[in-house]
Amino acid sequence: MINFFLVNDRLYFVDLPGYGFANVSKKVRSKWGPMIESYLRDRTPLKLTLMLVDSRMPPTESDVLMKNWLDHYRIPNVIVLTKADKISRNQLQQVLRTSIQTLNTKEIIPFSAVTCLGKDQLLNRIQTAIDIPQ
Repeated sequence: MINFFLVNDRLYFVDLPGYGFANVSKKVRSKWGPMIESYLRDRTPLKLTLMLVDSRMPPTESDVLMKNWLDHYRIPNVIVLTKADKISRNQLQQVLRTSIQTLNTKEIIPFSAVTCLGKDQLLNRIQTAIDIPQ
């Protein structure tokens, strides 16, 4: 299922199904790939893709494949390391280094919904993306 959220009658945030740890059957998950790919590839007004990665574990093979796929199709993307409040600062620094290398990116935002770490940085990045003239 793709969920659409209209924000301020101006833009949509779209939540695509998770490809990593969702608790669904393999049959259901196998249908997600084509649905996600066609949505991302064929969505002309798409300004930015936020790829949510759990900071408590290293990026998975699925994370690497998704990041490579987004880059291959030149789909603007940012990695958001979620649950950053659940690990120590030292662990977060290590996760950032590992993620930068593993996902071949420089644009990673550590984020915590609990402490609001990264909130302003993420909102600024989104604002920058949507202000780009078409």
